[in-house]
Amino acid sequence: MTVNQNQDARVCVVGDFNSIRRPEERVGKRESFNRREIEQFEEFITQSNLTEIPLVGWAYTWYRLDGTCKSKIGRIFVNNEWLKKWPDQYLKGLCRSFSDHIPLCLQSNTKDWGPRPFRFINSWLLHPQFKEFFRAKWERYSIEAWAGFRLKEKLKLLRNDLRK
Repeated sequence: MTVNQNQDARVCVVGDFNSIRRPEERVGKRESFNRREIEQFEEFITQSNLTEIPLVGWAYTWYRLDGTCKSKIGRIFVNNEWLKKWPDQYLKGLCRSFSDHIPLCLQSNTKDWGPRPFRFINSWLLHPQFKEFFRAKWERYSIEAWAGFRLKEKLKLLRNDLRK
């Protein structure tokens, strides 16, 4: 079994896999593990081209309520397209309350400062055709919206035309 992926698709696989990747991920009364199960799980991850998001602050994601057993079975896997978009992600374990699983929270160190601002370069005014170029483009843009949104969209279109 693999996760079929469109080349450009961002894939995130989340779940309680009830399988470990290494023997030390299961501790307790039933420390037994099935080596073949581990190999099959690793094969699934490799063939699906998935990367595990690292878990921070907790070694295990499931605890028997009496505390005698624990395992790392809750995980999040992503593909390369996902990592290109959100490269600095980690999985934060939260305090468990009524469940035997800890809640997992996917977080990112990447700051989103919103859209890039339009930057005007004063030397553009020195170009003999700039004013004519600007006027023609600005008047061509037809956006029906409130003034602030219309200005933002026109600047975005102008930036794209200036790059050409």
